[in-house]
Amino acid sequence: MLGLSTFFKQGLFATYVGLWTSSHLLVYSSRLASAPAYNATSVVLLTEMVKLCLASAMFVAYDGPLSEMLRLTWTHRRVLLKYAIPAVLYALYNNLLYVNLAAFDPGTYNVLLQLKIALTGLLYQVLFAKQLNRNQWRAIFLITGGCMCKESGKVKALGFQANLSSWLLLIVQMLCSVLAGVYNEVLLKASDSANSTVPTNLQNAFMYFQSIVVNGIVLVWEGQVAESISADNVAAILTPRVLLIIGIMSSVGLVTGFFLKHLDSVLKAVASGLEVVFTTLLGFLLFGAPLGVAGVASAALVGSGVALYSRPVPVRPPSAEDELKIV
Repeated sequence: MLGLSTFFKQGLFATYVGLWTSSHLLVYSSRLASAPAYNATSVVLLTEMVKLCLASAMFVAYDGPLSEMLRLTWTHRRVLLKYAIPAVLYALYNNLLYVNLAAFDPGTYNVLLQLKIALTGLLYQVLFAKQLNRNQWRAIFLITGGCMCKESGKVKALGFQANLSSWLLLIVQMLCSVLAGVYNEVLLKASDSANSTVPTNLQNAFMYFQSIVVNGIVLVWEGQVAESISADNVAAILTPRVLLIIGIMSSVGLVTGFFLKHLDSVLKAVASGLEVVFTTLLGFLLFGAPLGVAGVASAALVGSGVALYSRPVPVRPPSAEDELKIV
């Protein structure tokens, strides 16, 4: 199924879906009015620090001692610098995740975020001259229809304009996801001699180190350093729910690196479609988030669109005319 031919690939796929679904539900619950307020950028920064520690521990466990890690880092310092670009994009994406889940319920957020699949197809066609096939265009229409169905009750003249900033931030988040995902996959799968000798764990460490730098700069730029280390913010972060978010998001980062290394972006899109279904249903069951007929229909449309997007175009057997042309 889906080309997941080994138990490792099946487990990787299932783990990825489960972690992302859990993280979206937890972030949404942590931004409810009843939950203690916390600085989102400081949580992202702590998450990246944990990711770096985990990636370093995995390098020591599977690739060599810390001295070897430092040696390879210096040898491949140019590769380290390349990760500054996806680090900036992922930093924006992670910070906007907290902002947008405060504006949208988890089901709506996940459905709308699937527009990034359509955006990916359009960007590839415009920027890379890659033509979309019939299945991909049909999938784009299904995904767009699902998003419109989910938000149909909210799109009123005044309401839409009042919520315009939230929609713009969501579009920015989608752009960050699309561009960062493609760039990161290129780095992880690079066939040149410079990257091919860099273990995946070290490449993950490169990413997280750059993300720490970027998020630290964001805190300083926005003047939030004092807020991030305040007693109230520390107390809010040290609650079980936020600590669990940090733990899950740290695991997501590591799993995403291996996902892109051993699978591909198309399967990542399929996994996102499954997240829509699970997050919509669990958001309704756990938090009473709106569901209704529109929610069920939108989840079904988006899930179907993602599945269709991943399907290849059936190869038409050559006709008699084609054979004559070949002759």
